[in-house]
Amino acid sequence: MYYTMPTSSVIIANILLFLLPLTAAATSSHDTCKLVKITVKRLPDLNIPRNGHSAYCLNNEITVFGGHTTNFVLTPTAEYYKDGTWHLMPMAYPHDNGLCTVLRSGRVLLAGGHSEPMGVGQSYPVEEYDPATHTFRGFCILNRKRTFASGIELDSGRVVVSGNWYAGDDIEMFDGDRSFFPVKDVTTGRAAPILLRTADGNVLIIGNQGTTGDPICDDKVDRLKGDPIRVPLLKKWQPIVCLASFPNDLGLIGDTSQGDYTYLLAMQDWGGNDTTARKTIGRELAFTLVHDTVFSMLPTTCHVPTTGVSPTDTIEWYSPLIADRKARRGYVHGCDLQGRSYVLCVEYSKRPAPITLYYTNPLPDAGRPMMALTADGDLMLAGGHNYNKKLGGKLENDNFSPLSSVYLLHMGAQPTKEASDWRVDWRWAFLFLAVLAATTLFLLWRHLHKKKTKILTVHDPMDGSDASPEDSYEALMQGICELMDQQQLYLNSELKLNHVADALNTNRNLISSCINSQRACSFSQFIGTYRVNHAKMLMQTQKQLRISDIWMQSGFSTETSFFRTFKAVTGMTPNEWRTNNIS
Repeated sequence: MYYTMPTSSVIIANILLFLLPLTAAATSSHDTCKLVKITVKRLPDLNIPRNGHSAYCLNNEITVFGGHTTNFVLTPTAEYYKDGTWHLMPMAYPHDNGLCTVLRSGRVLLAGGHSEPMGVGQSYPVEEYDPATHTFRGFCILNRKRTFASGIELDSGRVVVSGNWYAGDDIEMFDGDRSFFPVKDVTTGRAAPILLRTADGNVLIIGNQGTTGDPICDDKVDRLKGDPIRVPLLKKWQPIVCLASFPNDLGLIGDTSQGDYTYLLAMQDWGGNDTTARKTIGRELAFTLVHDTVFSMLPTTCHVPTTGVSPTDTIEWYSPLIADRKARRGYVHGCDLQGRSYVLCVEYSKRPAPITLYYTNPLPDAGRPMMALTADGDLMLAGGHNYNKKLGGKLENDNFSPLSSVYLLHMGAQPTKEASDWRVDWRWAFLFLAVLAATTLFLLWRHLHKKKTKILTVHDPMDGSDASPEDSYEALMQGICELMDQQQLYLNSELKLNHVADALNTNRNLISSCINSQRACSFSQFIGTYRVNHAKMLMQTQKQLRISDIWMQSGFSTETSFFRTFKAVTGMTPNEWRTNNIS
C-alpha cells in the first residue's frame, strides 16, 4: 500500500529511533544492511562424505539422500540425524543430482540422477522413501532419463517433472501411482528448474540454467497448461544459478489451504542477455514475489550487500530462498573465499522488508554445503564439495573430495545477538545531539515554508476517512501506472484485476473504480491501451517482426482481441497503422 508523507513530528521521532544506537561505542551496519555474527555448532559428521545430494526435514529429522562420495563415485545411501548421530540407510538406487520431491503424504519421491561416476549420463529409476519406517521402495521409471530434474505435486496427487542435464528436456507427469507419461515440450530446456504452482492448478517453469550450463536470460515462462507467457521482469532479474537438487516448494510463503500460492524467490541481476560464461559472484541480489502469473519486486529496507565482513571478500550466493513460514522469514546461503558462511535473512511479511546479513567465522571443511531448515527454525549445512581452495585466483569445485562436515546455524531456537558493544561513548552521544538539533531546525524551517504536501495514502472513498476520493484515487492511480510502466504487468496475457490489487495491497473493486474515475475507461480498456502502445513501439523498433509475433509479445491472448483493441484505440488496423506511420 501507499503511505502518507510523514509530518515533522513523525520525522523527528523516526530520526530519534534511527540515531539512538549511535550512543553506543559500536553498531553493526554493513552498507545500511545490519550485520550480525551468528552462533554456530559443529555436529557429528555424516557417515559418508557426499555431494550432489538432497536434504530435507522429515518428521523432525534432517535426512540426506544420495549424491556421490569420494572419487566421484555414486552412493546409493541416505542418512537421517536423530539423537545426536547420523543413521545410515541403503537406498534402492543411487540418485546423484537426482529429483527429490516431498509429497503431501510425508513421503519422498526420488528419481533420476547421473547414471555413472564423474557426473556422467542420466538415469530412469524411481523410488519412494517412507520416513515413518526409514525404508525405500523402488517401483517404476521415468518416461525420460533425467538428471538435475525438479518435481512438484499437484492437489490431485499427480507430480509434474521437468529439467535435464546434457540431454533433451520436456514436461512429464507421475500419475501418483506407478507410471510416468509425457505431457508436452518446453520452449527452453533447463537444468534444476524452479516449478511454481498457481491457484488454477497450473505450473510455471523458470530457471537461469540451460541443459548444458549456458545461462538463460529469457523472459519466457513455460507452463504445464497453455502457451508460454512473457514476464518482462525476467529480462533483468533471474533466479540464482543453483545447480543442485533442492526439494520443491522451498520459497512458498502463501497459504495453500486458502488457495494462496505465493512464492518468494531470490533473484540476481543479469542485465539482459548474457552470453558470457556463467558468473554469479558479485551480481546484485533482490527478491521477487510470484503470485499466480504476476511477478513483482519485494521492496526492502536496503540493498543486498555483495561483499562480506571485509570489502574484499565477495559473497557468492548459491542457494535458492528457503522460507520459514512460521517465523515469516526467508534465507539465502552464501560463502566467501575465506570460508565464512553467510545467511541473508529477509522478513518478507513487512513492507519494506528488513534485511539482515548473518555471518560466521571461517568454518573448517564447510565448503559449499547442502542447506536444510530444521523443525526448530535453524539451518543445517551438511556435506557438499570443498569450495575454499584457490585455483588461478578462482574458486575450485572439488567433486572428487566431497565433505562429511555438518554445521548448525542457530536462526530460530537460539536468538542471535548483534555483533556490537553497547557501552556508552559520550562522543557518539554528542554527535547524536548535534545531528538531532540540526535536523529539528531544518524541519521547523521546512514546516514554515513548505507547500501543500501531496497525499500518498490510498483510502477507500467509502471507508469514512478524511481523505477526499480525488486524492485517494490520484495516489492509487499513480501506483497502478508505476506497476505498468516499471514492471510492464500488461505484457502478462492473463493479467486480472485481482493481480493488480494484490500487488498494491488493496481490493479489486477499488482498482476498477479508480481507473474508471481517473481514466474514464474500464480495466480491460486501460490495459488494452498499454498493450497497443507496446505493439506500436515494436512495429517502430523491430520492423522485421510479423503481426503474429507482435500481438503475442504485447500481452494479447488472441489475434482477434489484438485487432479489435488496436482498432478501438487507434482507429486503424495494425497493418494500416504500420503503413501510415513507418516509412
